[in-house]
Amino acid sequence: MENVNKIDLLVRVAKLYYEHNYSQQMIAEELGFSRPYISKLINEAREVGIVEVKINDPKGAETKLERETREKFGLKKVIVIPRYGNSNANLLEKLSMATSNYLNTIIQDGDIIGVSWGATLYSCSLNLHPIEEVDNISVVQLCGAVSMTEKNIYATEIPKNFAIAYGGTPYFLPLPAVVDNVEAKEAIVKDKNIDSVLKLGQRSNIAIFSIGPFGHNSTLPRAGYITPEEVDRLLAKGAVGDMFSRVIDINGNICDRDIDERTIGIELQDIVKKEYRIGVAGGVRKARSIYAMLIGGYPNVLITDEETCLEVLKIYESDRDYHK
Repeated sequence: MENVNKIDLLVRVAKLYYEHNYSQQMIAEELGFSRPYISKLINEAREVGIVEVKINDPKGAETKLERETREKFGLKKVIVIPRYGNSNANLLEKLSMATSNYLNTIIQDGDIIGVSWGATLYSCSLNLHPIEEVDNISVVQLCGAVSMTEKNIYATEIPKNFAIAYGGTPYFLPLPAVVDNVEAKEAIVKDKNIDSVLKLGQRSNIAIFSIGPFGHNSTLPRAGYITPEEVDRLLAKGAVGDMFSRVIDINGNICDRDIDERTIGIELQDIVKKEYRIGVAGGVRKARSIYAMLIGGYPNVLITDEETCLEVLKIYESDRDYHK
């Protein structure tokens, strides 16, 4: 085996074992080797200095897949977690742990963290494990999310949990995501209390968000914000995902200006101005929406799973071939 490939293998085994808590047997099944050989690789990773107190990848602390994805989409950081088993709960937990670990490396006193809503971000908020104390942290909800149905989208729980974890202060937007008309939105955002939260969201230097595939069963229509007729119209216009209650097409563009103008929350053009824009999403069914999010340039940090990341790269190659 060539030395560069051996280093990649040692780094991957070390990450699975030390960072993702895989057993040696689980790693053996994942990579197709025997358990004794995995044990030998773990020992070798320590001997050559890849593993000390923490894992040190001589080529930049990233796997080949992470590096390829980062370079193709011009990202600051890519974290790809291994997926063991098909449990969605297991996937959410691993995404959450990776998000917590990354956030601990960047958070500083006085940071303003902006968050979206949904099951992925809620799971992240439950699995935060700060490694050091930080002061004067603010956590602000970046989009309205008062549900019109019984579906829980965890709009208030997420900023509250983030604030508790980091000893900070949560700020909420107790508003619907989409209102009936532009006049109603303009009246709402003029309220001084709402305006102050929106402006705090604009000042946030860290944004953490997810994206989901768009369709009749996605969150916006299920929460009662968009009618079935509007869903059909958006799908016909090429809608593939929604983030911050904004519906985008495969190129990351806003899919419908009318609905967008009735949406309460941060504008997508303001997201791209933030220092850290952490997109957290996993599961192959989200691959097209993740690709759209990346093409739009919204995250500069991507946290996803291996299977999904590979599918996103397939879409990238297919799209590039299409445009040749």
